[in-house]
Amino acid sequence: MKATVIKSIRQRREREMHQHAMTTGVPISRTSSRATSLHGSLYQHRTNIVSRSLQRIRLGGKVSVQPEELHRFGSIQAQRTGAALARNPSRVVA
Repeated sequence: MKATVIKSIRQRREREMHQHAMTTGVPISRTSSRATSLHGSLYQHRTNIVSRSLQRIRLGGKVSVQPEELHRFGSIQAQRTGAALARNPSRVVA
């Protein structure tokens, strides 16, 4: 259909809805779709979990870590990454 036809149909429908709302006294409001509200609630739930866990971790102040602990943590991380790559090589040896 042409845009002008669609526009006129939409305007006629809005006019009818407005007249119906005026006679019944019920205001016209648009509701969100189920998918939109579900997505929004799941996203909000996820962000709430993250923010709550961050509040628990922060403990209201700065966290200080000794250099030895950082080195130990980095070494463990490198060791685990190396083991994972050894199990699942990203390149096939030719």
